Amino acid sequence: MSVLLTGDSLVLAVGVLCLSATLLVVAYPDRYVRTRPLNGIPGPRGAPLIGNFVQALQWQGRSLGWLKHLSDTYGPLCTFTLPIYGRGILIERPEWIAHVRQHDMQKYAHGANEIALMTEFPGRRAPIASVGAEWRLSRKAILPIFTTKAFTDHVSQAINRVIPNTRRLLQDVSKNGSVIDWNDLAGRITLSIFTISSMNFDSGIIRPTIECLDNIDPLFEAIAVLNHISSRRLMNPLWRVTEVFTGDRSRFNRARTHVQSLVDTIIRTRRTQLSEKPDEFSSDWLSKLLRDATFDDPVLLRDILVVLLFAGADNTQNAFAWSLYCLTSASGWAQKMRLEAMKNQNAEEGVRYGDLGLYHVHLAVFYETIRLWPGIPKNGRVALFDDVLPAIPAQGLPSVEIQKDDFIFWSDYHVMRDETVWGPDANEFNPGRHLDAEGHFVRPTAPRFIGFGGPGPRLCPAMQLVTYEFVACWAGILPYFDFERLTHDPHSGREIEEPAIAEAFTPSMAGPFKIRVKTRGINFEDATVIPEVV
Repeated sequence: MSVLLTGDSLVLAVGVLCLSATLLVVAYPDRYVRTRPLNGIPGPRGAPLIGNFVQALQWQGRSLGWLKHLSDTYGPLCTFTLPIYGRGILIERPEWIAHVRQHDMQKYAHGANEIALMTEFPGRRAPIASVGAEWRLSRKAILPIFTTKAFTDHVSQAINRVIPNTRRLLQDVSKNGSVIDWNDLAGRITLSIFTISSMNFDSGIIRPTIECLDNIDPLFEAIAVLNHISSRRLMNPLWRVTEVFTGDRSRFNRARTHVQSLVDTIIRTRRTQLSEKPDEFSSDWLSKLLRDATFDDPVLLRDILVVLLFAGADNTQNAFAWSLYCLTSASGWAQKMRLEAMKNQNAEEGVRYGDLGLYHVHLAVFYETIRLWPGIPKNGRVALFDDVLPAIPAQGLPSVEIQKDDFIFWSDYHVMRDETVWGPDANEFNPGRHLDAEGHFVRPTAPRFIGFGGPGPRLCPAMQLVTYEFVACWAGILPYFDFERLTHDPHSGREIEEPAIAEAFTPSMAGPFKIRVKTRGINFEDATVIPEVV
């Protein structure tokens, strides 16, 4: 009898499960469970209960491509559903993006999946991941790096220390007729400037001879691994499971351990130096931070340094790498930058921060590079309350109702290449769009220009630092050298593919960018030796 009862119970349980599954399929025939139907916005049809998860998984590692596919297929406004995220709405208009950013941390915030992956890297106390009082504290900790005094007292000195070494290195490269990876060198330059200016720490990755490029910096590799794996997680809500099978989880853990160990060593060493040689280590940002009891929290210190080692150099590295990629195809702009540098700066003093406004061409090239490769190519926020995105009559787009818990996705990368926003040459490198008739730089403004995370409270505080480093470094390098992009492998003769954007948090260049360097032998005292290119 007990066996029969057990069998009847099992049949009953299976029946209840089947009935429940059937009812769920009927209730959610084309979308993820617990999401509402949204008939007024187009989008791809999903599968019962899991929504568009399989489609997103097929595009894993190419999330920018998937967002582009969706906008090309359904227009600047479309919707889909995913596990964890729920109802997703893609908004590919700068007006809507500006609205969300202006209400960041009020009506919109990071979603649960974003917080989870940013807690893993760069850390839950980092400015990019924290909110409320913790966000204000972390921002307060890093803001001294981005002041005029810091640029004048520390950053300019670091640049004047790193760039002469870089010139000697490039002269050695030219003398030997060698091919180098500019993407790698750009990272070495920017990381060296950051660690010297903010921590009084020289990592030794830039030296006057070509042999230094043979030494692979494990910090570079570790940050690249963390950057790429974290980005893949954005469109994979089940990354905690899938990474166990792909091996990404163990690679991520090893890389994070290396970066955090390095940061712990830097902090521990500096504390020792402050106790033994307080006069020698007193004025840089790290020393001041460690002396301030407000920030006496090991997790806070670690997470802040991790994000600065990552973002403090990464954004400038990307701008350097992609700008040279463009300049090697548009040599006229490189010539104009050379003339401007030779006219405005003293070779020994370099570019003073106060003179930044004199470098109209450099600034135009910088902003055009950021337009094409914005600092965060893809982004998203969850709605904390019901909201309405404004109508855009000029584009025939009505207002959009947003409900609490909807997840809003967008791509700065695609919007800033949109022909309806930037014209028919939106995908072309044209710094002239940021110069007026007299050749003066005109800063692009929001909502048309949405670089640096603005407008809104999360506007990148490093914007001016990156601008200054870009201008000062190029002004200290371009007058001395010509750069040639390799189109064929010098050994095999095979054609080299065009550089591509990597799957990463930031617009990192995927793989090496091989170039040849030739010394120009230009004298700063005679800026007329290069004829202006019209």
